[in-house]
Amino acid sequence: MLSQLRNRKLWVGVAGVVLFAALALGQSALERSAAAQAEGLTWGPIFEVDPLWPKPLPNNWVIGAAIGVSVDEWDHVWIVHREATLNAGEIEAAADPPVAVDCCVPAPPVLEFDPAGNVKRHWGGPGEGFEWPRSNHGITVDYKGNVWIGGNDREDAHILKFTRNGDFLLQVGRAGQGMGSNDMANFSRVAEISVDPLANEAYVADGYGNKRVVVIDADTGEFKRYWGAYGNVPDDADLGRYDPRAAPPQQFRTPVHCAEMSHDRLLYVCD
Repeated sequence: MLSQLRNRKLWVGVAGVVLFAALALGQSALERSAAAQAEGLTWGPIFEVDPLWPKPLPNNWVIGAAIGVSVDEWDHVWIVHREATLNAGEIEAAADPPVAVDCCVPAPPVLEFDPAGNVKRHWGGPGEGFEWPRSNHGITVDYKGNVWIGGNDREDAHILKFTRNGDFLLQVGRAGQGMGSNDMANFSRVAEISVDPLANEAYVADGYGNKRVVVIDADTGEFKRYWGAYGNVPDDADLGRYDPRAAPPQQFRTPVHCAEMSHDRLLYVCD
């Protein structure tokens, strides 16, 4: 009991120091902004962490490694996390003093929060008619409100599409069936998906296994085109260690981590 009291006092003290530091940083940012305006300069936006968002999860839920976030047209925030990272040892170690494992329940893999931080929808995991990724990676809510999910386990050669209520719509590719960066039916460890509303096409960052960007029809999943770095036909050869003094390689290194369309309709790819 005495140990718990000491821990509580310690955390209160730490919280006070953090709050003081946050206020000091905020004041400094405001002073810089005012000085910049006085000099006729334009500063970029200032971001602050909201420590009270989201609100505490219901049902004694806890989340594992959050591996994707997306914001829909209603400013609702969607995340996907990995339940498998919440093994018994990690749950016990998360508390000080340790707590019983049955204190907490892994939340469903997909959670939707409203702007106030309330959980609005929750779903995900294995189900009938589709193969849930062994290691889900990335979540995207498209312009129709549908939800796309990839996976980066070695067996994850597919992507999934659901309604915002979690109803299954489409699977492209099959688990364990990837045949490399020129496969026209499967992927390999997809990192992220983005959807172009003008052409109704999904851009797939493919990914941790393959070394390419793939474009598919967002309704049917039909492969339409793909390419590697500099528009080249992708090659899966090992490029070796990165050498900053060498000329840029003509293929993507792994992973191709995102492929996002800008307002000027240029595609930006993370490598």
